[in-house]
Amino acid sequence: MIDLFTNQTDFLAFCQRKNLSEHTLRAYRQDFNDFQRWSKRTQQHLPLTKDGMEQWLSDMSGRGLAPTTAKRRLACLKVFCRWLEDEEHIEANPFNRFRTPIKVPKRLPKNLTPTELQSLIGKKAKGRWRHLGFKRLTLFIALELLFATGIRVGELCSIELSNLDLESGIITIKGKGNRERKVYIVDDELKGMVRHYISQRNAISTLAKTLLVTKNGAALTPNQIRQSLHKHVEDVGLERRITPHMFRHTTATQLLENGVDIRFVQKLLGHASISTTEIYTHVSDAKLRQAVNGANLRSTLK
Repeated sequence: MIDLFTNQTDFLAFCQRKNLSEHTLRAYRQDFNDFQRWSKRTQQHLPLTKDGMEQWLSDMSGRGLAPTTAKRRLACLKVFCRWLEDEEHIEANPFNRFRTPIKVPKRLPKNLTPTELQSLIGKKAKGRWRHLGFKRLTLFIALELLFATGIRVGELCSIELSNLDLESGIITIKGKGNRERKVYIVDDELKGMVRHYISQRNAISTLAKTLLVTKNGAALTPNQIRQSLHKHVEDVGLERRITPHMFRHTTATQLLENGVDIRFVQKLLGHASISTTEIYTHVSDAKLRQAVNGANLRSTLK
């Protein structure tokens, strides 16, 4: 049986050619490194076998790793072994008939409240965005697009000017697995904001093809958006930690609560499986239960 790290570099290069996001590649490296550290610490140097996977899984549980982390790390090795099998580096995949006894608790997505949305982007409406400096204007446009379209922050940073059709209000997005989809800007004021931003962007010396750039002309990165958002949250006096992904959660939930068919929401978000989108129906169900509890119809009986 081949050792895990014999072809790790080639595998990661393969993933890059498949246009996997840097976030995914970084997670894969972390997963490989964790297995390597465990292997050295236990001095077992186990090859890729079912016994090895089970012992590593037991070790991760003993270290108190979250079930989601342990499951992701096993998933990384599963993808790696499938690649080894396709490349004919191994004859038998150790994950064949391997069952992962990991129960991941379902967590409801964290949404933004109307007050938080108002504090973060609402106060810049009605033309006030025209007077923002370029850095703050970039963040404002980023947050507006995240909320209006439900795209991931990595997808947002990958939007190129050629992907924009403001006349039709269409943005072409390249999502996970290099799958292409379209999202829509239906609000005329937001279209005007984006046009204004592009005019400001074009005044900067830049070779970047992306829509969002820094004041120095470099393509904006997801981490830069996260850092700017965290500072913005502090500036407006919000106490909760807020991430770009919470805008996506909020968009999905509000669309469902406003009666948009779940299949349309699935397509808009770029979910490969509708089961991923269904988690947002649980949020709506929770709000429904809260409303019913608040009404307490039986209390009206005399």
